[in-house]
Amino acid sequence: MKTYRPLAFPQEAPVEGTIIALDTEFVSVRRPEIEVNAKGDRTTVRPIVYALARVSVVRCSGEDEGLPFIDDYIHIRDTVVDYLTEYSGIRKGDLDPGVSKHNLVALKVVYKKLWILLNLGCRFLGHGLKQDFRVLNVHIPKSKVIDTIDLFYSASHLRRLSLSFLASYLLKEEIQLETHDSIEDARTALKLYKKFLEFQDAGILELMIQDIYQNGRSMGFKAPAARKDGLLIERTQTPELGVEGAHHGVAAGAKSGPTTPVRKPVGLAPGTGSTTFSSGWTPGKGGGLGGSPLR
Repeated sequence: MKTYRPLAFPQEAPVEGTIIALDTEFVSVRRPEIEVNAKGDRTTVRPIVYALARVSVVRCSGEDEGLPFIDDYIHIRDTVVDYLTEYSGIRKGDLDPGVSKHNLVALKVVYKKLWILLNLGCRFLGHGLKQDFRVLNVHIPKSKVIDTIDLFYSASHLRRLSLSFLASYLLKEEIQLETHDSIEDARTALKLYKKFLEFQDAGILELMIQDIYQNGRSMGFKAPAARKDGLLIERTQTPELGVEGAHHGVAAGAKSGPTTPVRKPVGLAPGTGSTTFSSGWTPGKGGGLGGSPLR
């Protein structure tokens, strides 16, 4: 099932400053182990472990703006204990090379593609990218990141706004109904960025951000309930990683962060032989030329 079209080379070859929109999805490969003492206090002995399951990257300009050129599902060697379908959209079979209808690749292939894009000078656009990069176990320089969660943030209100709320309030679009889709989320981040630029060019950005917060408070900063075929549809909110430095194979609370070597013929991050990372949070992202490195 082809959900993307590779970049056409050389006409679509990324250059310094090319903006691309990214989102990721993940699954759980180990449940947390929790001990309860005589007083009823709960202690996490082993944290839950997640694995990267899908990476989607869409074009942000040109005639095919919004069309994905990468939509990779990851072949996970570990046993998946929870596909987290409500949050990830990933279902049993999607990651199985024997039955999957998706573009299933090894984790190192995804790293290579992102490494190429980074070294070509691309800027990564998305919403809450700090979490995506943690899932990916990569470090992208701040100068190469455009995060809509920060663009529409007001420090005086001490609250960051969800993608679904901003999409509903600013774009009048309903997303993340019943489940999540990384292509939809990446496209939505692109639309929000264009709205940000529109407000900025008109000189009304600060007024609009204040308006969003003032009116959002009465809505609980949540997108209104949506209906489909007369039925109320539940909306799933993306949970945030609650542990700094948690990444592939590192226990929650670790202080070391992932690294991304630039212009070196190696993977994007250490430990790329593993597809997993652990955390302390609980869920509530050439016209077909054969030699294309981004295929």
